[in-house]
Order: sequence, then C-alpha cells, then structure tokens
Amino acid sequence: MKWMFVLLLAITSTAHAMIIRHDVEDTKYQAAAQSDNSTVTFLGLYKGDEIVLGTDSLIDKQWIVTAAHVANELKTDNKVQFKTDFYSIKEVIKHPLWKERHFPNDIALVQLASSIEDATLAKLNHASTETGKIATFVGRGDYGNGLVGVANALPLEGISGPGDSGGPAYLASADSVCLIGVSSWQNAESTNWEEGKYGVIEHYSRISYFRDWIEQTLFKASNIRLAGCSDS
Repeated sequence: MKWMFVLLLAITSTAHAMIIRHDVEDTKYQAAAQSDNSTVTFLGLYKGDEIVLGTDSLIDKQWIVTAAHVANELKTDNKVQFKTDFYSIKEVIKHPLWKERHFPNDIALVQLASSIEDATLAKLNHASTETGKIATFVGRGDYGNGLVGVANALPLEGISGPGDSGGPAYLASADSVCLIGVSSWQNAESTNWEEGKYGVIEHYSRISYFRDWIEQTLFKASNIRLAGCSDS
C-alpha cells in the first residue's frame, strides 16, 4: 500500500539534506532538523568513498524500520550512524513478499548489535486516515531544490533525494513521534525521470498496512511489544 501527501513538511541535517524549496533558506530546514531524535543513517563504501545508503527510523533501542530495497544492500559491516555515534548491524529482515526491483512490500527491519539508549523511539501508526495531514520528512542523502516556483506550498516543503530511501514520514507532536510511512520510490515521469524536481510524486510504504508484520516479527525475534500511536 502506498500513498502520497500534497503538502509536506521536510527537515534536513546540517551535513546533507533533502530536496527543498528553492525560495527558502537552507538554514531554516537545518534549524528544524535539530528536533529530530528518532532517525538513523546507513553508511557504506562506494569506490572507496563513504556514502549514505539510506535513512531510517528507530522503533526500539535495537530495531530500525527501513525500505527493503535499502536493506537489500546492507551487510553486517555497514555502519549505522545516530547523531555522532556509530553502531553495527546484527540482522536484516526483509518483508517476505518483497522482490528485488519491485515496489510493493518495500519494507524491512534491521537489528543493531547494541542498543541506542538516548533516542526518541518512533511509535507505529495504527490508523489509516493520514490523508490531508502534515507529515514531517527526514533525510540525510543528496540535497538540492526544485528549481522552479511553487504554488500553495508549506514554508518548509521538501521531498526525498538519493540516499533518503527508507527515511520516515512522521506525524510529530510535542511529546511523541508517530511513524506513518517509509520512503520507497519516486515517480518522476512528469520531469522526464529527473529526480527531485517539482512535479515528481513520492511514494511511501504505509506503516499501518505493515504494522502486523512488524509487530509479529519483532515479537518472534526479540519478544518485543511495541507502543502504537493513532494519527487521529
């Protein structure tokens, strides 16, 4: 199951960012990013350089939700970054119905070898009434902007870029973070398949649809029961 939001609030990190509005200063996105305490980054090597493989959400001290196509590239020697600290991977579990180079069921779980103690754990969304609400996107992949004007946009509108796959769509409040989606793929047909330009359509794997699989998998693997949330 996939869906999209017409109005999106995106936040970025100070190092790399998402694809943002061209008419808003990057520092405003960076300032908003300081409140994020639930997101990690997968790092890997490409031709000798360290790159971002994906952006992902902590739902337990040792468990991460990401996209299956990101998890498919992971090995136990890949580094996981949270803030300025690094962690190693113990296990990768992809959805059993996911197929390589296919978008349905693009969701996975990654277990860390050690716990992250000081994160704000994202709760799993149980509802399916996200349409029309404002989501917060977090990404640490490539950065840029849409290059042309925006109509009827939010002040910090944005969209995922390369390296942001697996990243979250949150409904954030003052006292909790509700995970509603995982960045899966981008339909860029309207821009002649150029990523990140105005007009592309972002697709996210819907957490409420995959909630049962996530909860059953974690309980079987680690006897963990997760806290849920509602978007109402």
